[in-house]
Amino acid sequence: MYGLKSSEVEKQREKYGSNKLPEKKLKTGFQFFMETFEDRLNQILLAMMIVFTILAVFGQGSYSEPIGVAVVLLAIAFIGMNTGLKSQRCTKELKDKTSVHYCNVVRDGKIEHINTNDLVVGDLVIVQSGEAIHADGYLVEGNVKVDNSVLNGESEPCKKTAWDKEDSPIVFGGQRKADSNDYTNSYTLFSGTTVVDGEGKMIVTNVGVDTVNGQTISTIDEIEETKTSLEIQLEDLAGQISKFGYIGASIIVVALIVTNIIRYGGIAEYFGMGWIGILKNILTIAVTALTIIVAAVPEGLPLIINLITAQNAKIMIKHNVLAKHTNKIPEAGNIQLLCTDKTGTLTVGKLVPVENVMGDGNPVSGGSAVDNLFKLNVALNSSAMYDENNDIVGGNATERALLTLVNRKTYNAITENTNVTNRKSFNSANKFSAVETVGSEKITTYYKGAPEKLIDAAVSYVTTEGIQPIDKDKLKMIVKSFTVKAMRVIATGYSNSKLPEEGFPDDLIITSLVAIRDDVRPEVPEAVAKMHEAGVQVMMVTGDVIDTAKAIAKDAGLITSKSDIAMSAIDFDTLSDEEAKAKLPYIKVIARATPNTKLRIVRLAQELGLCVGMTGDGTNDSPALKAADVGFSMGSGTDVCKEAGDIIITDDNFVSITDAVLLGRTFMHNVMKFLKFQLPINVGLVILSILYPIIMAVEAVAAVQILVINIVMDSLNSLSFGGEPAKDEYMKEKPIPKGSKLLSKETIGQIAVSVLVFVAIFGITLLPPVQKIFGNNEAVYATVRFALLIMMATFNGFNIRTDGFNLFKGIGKNKLFVEIAAAIFALTFILAQFGGDIMGCTAMTPTQWGVTIGLAFLIIPIDLLRKVVIKIKRK
Repeated sequence: MYGLKSSEVEKQREKYGSNKLPEKKLKTGFQFFMETFEDRLNQILLAMMIVFTILAVFGQGSYSEPIGVAVVLLAIAFIGMNTGLKSQRCTKELKDKTSVHYCNVVRDGKIEHINTNDLVVGDLVIVQSGEAIHADGYLVEGNVKVDNSVLNGESEPCKKTAWDKEDSPIVFGGQRKADSNDYTNSYTLFSGTTVVDGEGKMIVTNVGVDTVNGQTISTIDEIEETKTSLEIQLEDLAGQISKFGYIGASIIVVALIVTNIIRYGGIAEYFGMGWIGILKNILTIAVTALTIIVAAVPEGLPLIINLITAQNAKIMIKHNVLAKHTNKIPEAGNIQLLCTDKTGTLTVGKLVPVENVMGDGNPVSGGSAVDNLFKLNVALNSSAMYDENNDIVGGNATERALLTLVNRKTYNAITENTNVTNRKSFNSANKFSAVETVGSEKITTYYKGAPEKLIDAAVSYVTTEGIQPIDKDKLKMIVKSFTVKAMRVIATGYSNSKLPEEGFPDDLIITSLVAIRDDVRPEVPEAVAKMHEAGVQVMMVTGDVIDTAKAIAKDAGLITSKSDIAMSAIDFDTLSDEEAKAKLPYIKVIARATPNTKLRIVRLAQELGLCVGMTGDGTNDSPALKAADVGFSMGSGTDVCKEAGDIIITDDNFVSITDAVLLGRTFMHNVMKFLKFQLPINVGLVILSILYPIIMAVEAVAAVQILVINIVMDSLNSLSFGGEPAKDEYMKEKPIPKGSKLLSKETIGQIAVSVLVFVAIFGITLLPPVQKIFGNNEAVYATVRFALLIMMATFNGFNIRTDGFNLFKGIGKNKLFVEIAAAIFALTFILAQFGGDIMGCTAMTPTQWGVTIGLAFLIIPIDLLRKVVIKIKRK
């Protein structure tokens, strides 16, 4: 089939439209800005700002209070807008990277590898097992089985045969209308479905929004995504702190009212100042209480976590790790059992045929009759093919490797002059593929697949001396001689019978045995050792024979002791669940694995409470990838496989999986660092705001100051900790078990120490020698408290970013941390020194600034002392 001409492609696109689906409309900056005022607390603050403005207009108050609140609310809105736009942009970039798909089409009589968005009506698309269908159309050549479950919910694959002229005429263009009968029609194919078996060619009839799937997608509104376990844990934490904040706010209201009554000389005098004065006083107290709640409750935490997630997802892309489901990033760091494939993951993935021998062990001579039989088999019985650039595309790695033994000219001659009447694609159940041909009234069916399958079914083998009676033991010894050297063996054969519905014919003849070499990647042994040190059990689950799998496992460092177990899937499947669970911690290799074997491993490991990672590249890996806690799809894998996985390893390298584990742990460390930084501020503010009105009859920190602190600490420092680099020391820690609490006892202890130190340092400011420096001036003291809290928290950030004593370790890899810290100090100085009535501050002398900075710095030596105590306890 010739397909479209190049000159017709653009005309078809203009006539029938593009295959690219319209993207969901993004939120504007204004929408993000206005979302700030959908928050209930911000609405109340906005209302109170209006009331304060009205009172100021009538001369009953100063304009500084409403202006201060307005400035802060606007700052919150602009920061929320910026954060929202940034998170949205990162999400879109990630989606764009994960939504790129390619397919093979025939144009100008040549095979082209194109982006699926470039498909047009009339294109002739090559559809193969494991690939998704990206447009609606009719099967016009071949036989396939299609999974239509995304359209009709039916899990049973639907058989499709080629359309012929006696069927209903093909209708091109317009919106495709379909009912349940159309889905099961013998020749219609639909976008969004997947080919699970067979191969053929499809002519495209509808593209983009005109496809059935496209119409469905275009009518879907935004669907709210389910919350991740981390988001739920963070919301629970925020809820607990909320209760503390509300209780604190209630105490503050009572304390401030009592304080004001005392200040006015009694209840009668308090109520004697008039209703406007009372209203103003109550509103001031209410604003203070509300801002304490705003500061105490980390409501922005989910947004900040989204920002950190987006940052980490972009970093992971540089390590060839594409997180489709970003909620799986922290899960990747907690994997306890990693089931990995062999070919292309632990090995180089560049399969090279090194020997091709006949049944007698002698090599196949080029140009011989046996060689011709072999080349006919490889050219016809394969999903791999040559494209217009003479590159081999399609099929799996093994098929592409075998096709290198057939040059382009020979391939074209064979495929163009041979009449193929039936074929069977390779799958993990039958472990072979076959193609039936007819020529000169003679039927020849070619078989290619697992050597044990073909050898057991064969009755003879061919040599240069002719056809010989089969010696199965001899053939199996030849196979073993290759597999013990870590080589994969593919058997080829033929028969003069039709392709049976199931199994092999009774006249199967072995043509040759091909040994293919795929060496372990040089960097893999070190990566495997790193995973073992990180407490991750690495298990190779492969379709290869046991001898090849064991040899590769030893080279890769998976098998290191006598207690390590390598077994076949047949042996594993005979074990009871309890027996399998007992052996599971020692199993390092399972050979000749089936999809059910992989799925069972995942299920048993999860029943043991383990976090399981599963890698895969084939359609048959999809169930296990979906069931695993984290599914790693290979970038070279099938569309079905990539759809089932959570994270795509774009270079197929095991080292990148190790990086994903490290980056997952880095993500959680950075989240915990942010919590260790933020929570002492939230809790400390509430405690200080309760104590100061009671003890000193003044506000600890003004309402406007609290809002500023909340903005500065939340937004800027989330960027600081989100950019903390990965550290090798994280891979020396054991994975966090499932069901563990978000905050460990050690973390809670560190937060508690920080809160106590914050309160204690504030207490130092009340000592007579210090009071003398600040001149017993409440305006100065208000400024000191504001600057002290921000600077103390910023210094504490250096304590938190490392568990060691060198606070600057690795700081060069996160220069933003130092830049933001410097910016916070500068911003604090400007607001405190020049903020005036709006900020509730007054200018301080150099001496007063020096003492304030010195007091703030005390948090560093005190925390170093805490680290010494922790280190001694661990010993």
